[in-house]
Amino acid sequence: MSKTIADAIRNRETFYVTCGHPMCGHSRQIDLEALGARLGLDHGAMHNDLVKVFRCDLCKRAGRGPRPVFFTCIPDYGAIDRRRNSSKD
Repeated sequence: MSKTIADAIRNRETFYVTCGHPMCGHSRQIDLEALGARLGLDHGAMHNDLVKVFRCDLCKRAGRGPRPVFFTCIPDYGAIDRRRNSSKD
């Protein structure tokens, strides 16, 4: 089963979307709660699930053609460390 927006929220992950246009590279953090409210919490959270949803507003205003966006997912490293350290006891 594919990872969902609800899974990403539950795991306290942070997502960023970045414009792939070489003259732009604009990056912004994604509000996963708002995205889940808009698309549904059971919507996929993998690249192929989200790439159709995002387009760079800065490129649109500048009149540049659409380019692919890419995503960065940052895990909750603090929780991972706490789990790892507590299992050593």
